[in-house]
Amino acid sequence: MQSGYVLKSAVRPEQEDLEKINHLTRRPFTAEEVYTFKVALCDNEIDRDGERFSTQALYGLADLFLGKSGIFNHSMDAKTQSARIYDTAVETDQSRRTSCGEPYTRLVAKAYMPRTQGNEDLILEIDSGIKKEVSVGCSMGSAVCSVCGTDRREKDCGHRSGEIYGGQPCCTILGDPQDAYEWSFVAVPAQREAGVTKSCHTQESSVKAEDAEWGRRWKARMLQETAKYFSITCPGVTAQTAQRMAEGLSPEELEQVVKGLRRAAGSVVPLQPQLAVEKQRTGADESFRI
Repeated sequence: MQSGYVLKSAVRPEQEDLEKINHLTRRPFTAEEVYTFKVALCDNEIDRDGERFSTQALYGLADLFLGKSGIFNHSMDAKTQSARIYDTAVETDQSRRTSCGEPYTRLVAKAYMPRTQGNEDLILEIDSGIKKEVSVGCSMGSAVCSVCGTDRREKDCGHRSGEIYGGQPCCTILGDPQDAYEWSFVAVPAQREAGVTKSCHTQESSVKAEDAEWGRRWKARMLQETAKYFSITCPGVTAQTAQRMAEGLSPEELEQVVKGLRRAAGSVVPLQPQLAVEKQRTGADESFRI
């Protein structure tokens, strides 16, 4: 059983689970009216982006994710709300070590949804293992180098993620959870064991409205870049067509597409002038979402 996956569905919730669920509902629900399942949300292993949650951060996220909605592809649309977390726990496997040598630890949640005619297909997809991978959206207060402790949002310490220093792989450690927004069913999660979507901001900038607006601007920019690079690599396809093709992609999928098209376009025409100013020297905002 791996992080970022739906683990096991329950036919009928136990009485203790039902009581926790009814703390979140507007009226008492019976066991026959709800469907429950267990989800491994995230863990302390290094992901494909060279980042990992600290073990302590998982405990903080456990409290923050209580009551949070389950949606699809990190969409801002309320129509995609499908489930809600009613209980969380942090589990540690002392027999297993992460790539950093720590006991493998993960954040596990229990979620519920009403048994309705509209949810029948989703329940079947969960039970059959089709809807399985998930990732989380949250805001973290710190993102430090695992080698020297430098805040990587402030400056480049010179240590490179994935390289080995003193026998340990270098990565960015995410800690100090500020908020948890949602968790999503996704097709391509970022973490090797199904992944995490993260936003790392300072405490002052972790305002939900600002984060949502940032997300909208980020997606618009990614769609524009997709159209631009696609028109370079495939001249026969219009930019408008390329952008419409990319609009349904998840954030992880969209970022992968842009990176691939950028590399392909770079082999056709030079994309950066020789006298371009580096981002670090412009004082640009380096807050990010992965």
